[in-house]
Amino acid sequence: MPSRSCVSKDKMLRSLVQGLCGLGIRNNRLPASLAAGGSIRPGIIEPTSPPGPTLQHVRTTFILKRKKRVELVKTKKPLNSRKLKARHFLYELVEDTNIKNAEPVKVILKTSVEGVGSRGDVVEVRPHQARTQLLLPGLAVYASPENLEQYKNLLHDPSEEDQPSSPFANKTIKELSMRVISVSMNLHQPWTLEPWHVRVAFRKTGIIVPEDALSLPPHTISGPDLSLQGKEFIVRVKVNNKEEAAVRCKINHFSTDPSKRLPWSAFHWEYPGEPLFAEDAPLLEELARNNPCTRYPEEEAL
Repeated sequence: MPSRSCVSKDKMLRSLVQGLCGLGIRNNRLPASLAAGGSIRPGIIEPTSPPGPTLQHVRTTFILKRKKRVELVKTKKPLNSRKLKARHFLYELVEDTNIKNAEPVKVILKTSVEGVGSRGDVVEVRPHQARTQLLLPGLAVYASPENLEQYKNLLHDPSEEDQPSSPFANKTIKELSMRVISVSMNLHQPWTLEPWHVRVAFRKTGIIVPEDALSLPPHTISGPDLSLQGKEFIVRVKVNNKEEAAVRCKINHFSTDPSKRLPWSAFHWEYPGEPLFAEDAPLLEELARNNPCTRYPEEEAL
């Protein structure tokens, strides 16, 4: 029967081998020759994977400061002559890097990204957004000196005309195409539709558009004419003097006299109206289909 000291030495040696080399001992106990300091024979130890998952430590840093200053040791005295007291181990937190806002990352856009920038722009974005939305999909590269030199002629690309005028140009066009503008005209006085009428209608919905950015249909629209009530036509809006958005507009006759006003139609902007001009019918149908708020009476009847 092995002595207690031999068993203890056996366990210590097994733990040392497993910890440093990541190896597992196949036998339950080491041979007596190995415990006594002998060599390891082939077949005694075999590699095994470490038990359980491999955990990765979180990289956090806490910057602390002592509340009480440690006094210096007097001259000609040993360094251990002054021992630290309990008050010397009291700290106050100066900075916690775990909750510190990460610095933005500079990247060069290889293509236009909506809401970020156009091709060739050097932009600053959050590290997580830069990695997941720009770098990994291949839409951008780091703005290192080497990449800045490599992509310096990116803005002079011949296909620059295809790029949006701003990072939010495409989003603006999409939002405008889903709007239905009600153009209110006088029910009693003669009128002819002009750009300022449409500009006022846009302003009532919270959209500020200059008159020179509006393009009305080539046909004249005059009234009052109740046959035009609720009919739709297309108004084109120029964005940054480059892109163009098609917006659905409806004619609505309005009277200042409450007794003479036309009956109110609830949610009239959600139901597609009859096109005012036949050539606008395909585009009006497409805009209505792309709008998630559009309702169709025939579908609601089912």
